Amino acid sequence: MNRLILVLLLFLAGVIPALPAEGGGIRKKPGYAPDTSYHDKAKSEYWREWIDFKSNTEALQKSVGAANGEAARLLVQIQTNVLFLKTKWDAWFLKHSLDKAIQSWPYDVANDGYLRGLQNDNRLLNRARKERDEQKVLEVLRDVALDLQVKAENCRNSGDGLGKTIKVKVRTTAGGREVGGFEVFFVQKGMIEVKNAHDRFARQSSPTDEKILAPGGYAVWARKGSMITEPTTLRIGGSGEKQLAVDLEVPHPQGQ
Repeated sequence: MNRLILVLLLFLAGVIPALPAEGGGIRKKPGYAPDTSYHDKAKSEYWREWIDFKSNTEALQKSVGAANGEAARLLVQIQTNVLFLKTKWDAWFLKHSLDKAIQSWPYDVANDGYLRGLQNDNRLLNRARKERDEQKVLEVLRDVALDLQVKAENCRNSGDGLGKTIKVKVRTTAGGREVGGFEVFFVQKGMIEVKNAHDRFARQSSPTDEKILAPGGYAVWARKGSMITEPTTLRIGGSGEKQLAVDLEVPHPQGQ
């Protein structure tokens, strides 16, 4: 109980600086001067997400968290992991603030998969603030909590103390035997209903080719002809690995 109170006090006291959220937590994309460095662009983008986590979780604690014990626990878990990740990322940006090589890197927000995962989590939380169905809110909180937990585990277990992306390939198996010919699709957990967020491995299994993914929770499924498997939840990268092969169970091929 004391730990829960401490986390809440740290979060609400403004460990993440206060800033009014635009549109209930979803912000307009900032404009940058042509000479803005990679370091400053990235730092600004990540800082905005920490701010949005603060406003979104505070709002949800006052609404659903006040009356639902599971929601309150999930929100504290989210806040704890956000504080941990923010501390690690702030330290990285400070360490490399004068690194000329990093300052000169080209940075494209659209291609930063790790940042996009944080943005998706905030979009889900923002949507949950407007949702009246408590069970749907809990589903969102579980998905976001899972994603951030895996990101935090990846950070703790990575060799550089930060972690970022993993090269992932998928093996499709039936009864423990590897079988091929499946298209494998994935999406960040919680984003399954957002069709344009779905992605797939370019090569059919098995195994697929490698795809560079940010650590987190994913829904993964396979398709062969008209047969589509149910999405399976996978935790990608929590052990800090840089490469990972995961198994996805599929139905036995007909006649085998």
